[in-house]
Amino acid sequence: MHDLHIWAMSTTETALTAHLVMPAGHPGDDFFADVVHHIEHEFGIGHVTIQIETGTSANPCALAPDHVV
Repeated sequence: MHDLHIWAMSTTETALTAHLVMPAGHPGDDFFADVVHHIEHEFGIGHVTIQIETGTSANPCALAPDHVV
């Protein structure tokens, strides 16, 4: 994971964005539903955006530090 951002949208709502490096690719909708549910119930963050990247050297994330991807 890299490029994690968490911020207040208002006094009652929080948002989260993150890039997940997953060499096998997109894990499916059930994975996203589980992650969003866990983040909302564990941390109270209701607006979650996750970007999946394969982390290959041919397609690295420009926002990730060199030692992460």
